[in-house]
Amino acid sequence: MNNEFFIPDFIEINGHGANTRLDASYHIDISGAKNEVLGAMAAAVLTDQPITLENVPHISDVLDMGKIMIDLGIGVEYSPILRRMHLYAAEIKSNTLSDESFKFRASYYLWGALMARFAITGEFDSLNLKIPGGCAFGGTRAIDYHLNLMRNVFSARISNKESEIKIQLPKKQSAIDSAPIYSTKQVSHGATFHWMLSTATANRKKFLYNASMEPEVGHLLGILNGMGANLRGTDCTAMTSFETGHLLNGGTYSILPDRLETASYALLALALRQGIVLSNMDFDSCRPWMNSIKEIAGRNNVKKLFTTPSEYTDKIKFLFYNTYVPGRSFQMSPFPGKETDLQQIWTPVLATAGESSTIIDPIWPGRSGHLAQMAKFGLKSEHRQIKIKNSVAPKALEVLIHPSQFNPAHVTGMDLRGTFGLIVCAAMANGHSRIDNPSFALRGYPNLIHNLRKLGLDIKASDTGTTLPPLPALKYR
Repeated sequence: MNNEFFIPDFIEINGHGANTRLDASYHIDISGAKNEVLGAMAAAVLTDQPITLENVPHISDVLDMGKIMIDLGIGVEYSPILRRMHLYAAEIKSNTLSDESFKFRASYYLWGALMARFAITGEFDSLNLKIPGGCAFGGTRAIDYHLNLMRNVFSARISNKESEIKIQLPKKQSAIDSAPIYSTKQVSHGATFHWMLSTATANRKKFLYNASMEPEVGHLLGILNGMGANLRGTDCTAMTSFETGHLLNGGTYSILPDRLETASYALLALALRQGIVLSNMDFDSCRPWMNSIKEIAGRNNVKKLFTTPSEYTDKIKFLFYNTYVPGRSFQMSPFPGKETDLQQIWTPVLATAGESSTIIDPIWPGRSGHLAQMAKFGLKSEHRQIKIKNSVAPKALEVLIHPSQFNPAHVTGMDLRGTFGLIVCAAMANGHSRIDNPSFALRGYPNLIHNLRKLGLDIKASDTGTTLPPLPALKYR
C-alpha cells in the first residue's frame, strides 16, 4: 500500500434516526494528534541528523507538510500502515515555501524552524512564503502573532506585498535575539508551538508569557528537549528557552494520541445514544471532555459509562444506551478548560437534550458558520456576539441550542470540527443526507469513512474528487 490519499467531492449518509445503531464490537484505533504532528515534523528542520516519528496520522495535512519539506530539499519517507515517518534535513536547498503551504495554517511552524536554522547554518538569510489558509471559522484568522514572533525572536525585517511575505534576518548576527520576552494577547496553541520551534536553538535565553497548556505543547516540548533543546515550562503559562546556540540531535519520537479525535467519536456515540470502543487513547489529555460526559451520563448511571477495569488502560468502552442528556451551559476556555475545538460537535449533541443549552466561546467568537448548515438538518439555535469589557477577549460567541429533531439535508463542510458535526447531524437524521466538501474533516480524521462504515453507518463517498500524490515510501533500514 502506498500513501496516496483520495479526497471525495462529497459523502452521502443514510441515517436511520432513532434506529441508528453503532457496532460497539469494532474498536476505533485513535491516531496521532493532528495538533502535534505538524510541529514535530517542523522540528526535523532543527537538526541535520535523521528523525523518525511514530504514530503519524494518515491525514492530508501530513501529506501536504511532507510535500513542502521535500520541496525544501528535506528527505521524507512515510508508511501509513506503520504510522512511521523518516525525516532527514541534511541541508536546506530552497528558502521558498511551495504553494502547498497556502492550504493550511500550521505551515507557519516551518517559518520559525527554518529561520532558527538559517541563523546558525547561514544556508540562507531569508524566507519567502505565502499567507497560509486553513479553517476560517466563519471569520478571518490573522497571522499577526506569528509575524510578530519573527520580529521578536530574530529581529527579522518583514515585507508583505499582497499575499507574498519575505522574512529577512538582520545582516549582523549580533542583532539577532535582541528581545528576550514574547507574549500573545490570548493563549494560542499555534503561537506557543511556533515560539518553541523558533527558540529551541537560540544562543540567548528566551521567555514566553501566556503560553498554552494544551497536552500537545508539553509533548512537543519533550520531543525538542530529547533532541537537545533546553526548554522549561510544561503545564504552565510561562516558558523559558535556555541558550543552545547549535543545531539539535536526531532520534526517534512518538506522537501523542489525538484527544480531539477521541472526543469526536465519543460524542457521536452520545448523540446517537449508542456504545463505542476506542483504543490507543490518552486519558490524561482527555480529562476536560471526559469530565463533561461523565457529568451528563451521571443522571442515569455513570458506572455504565466506563466498563474497563481502570481508566489508566489504553482502551475504553462508552455506553450511552437510553442516556438522558440534560440541558447544559458550557463555556469554552483554554486547556484544561472545555475545548473550544469541540464546540461545533457538542452543538448537535446538546440539541438532543431535554432542555435548552448554552455554549459561550470567547476564544473564537467568529466560529458560527456551522450553525446555518446545521439548521438545514433542523437544528434550532440562536447565536450572537457578546461584548466583554476590560478583557483581552473583547467578544464571545453565545449559542443558545434548543431541543431539535433532525431531518436529511444537503450541506457543505466549512471547517474541520464543524464538518464532523455535520456528520453527526446526518447520522441522527432519518434518510439520505449529502455533505459537500468533506475535505476539511479528512484533514484531521484518519480513515474516517472506513471507521464510520465499520461502526455501521451507511456512508458512501463520491467517485469524483482529488487525489493527493503519495510521499516517498518508507525504506527499511
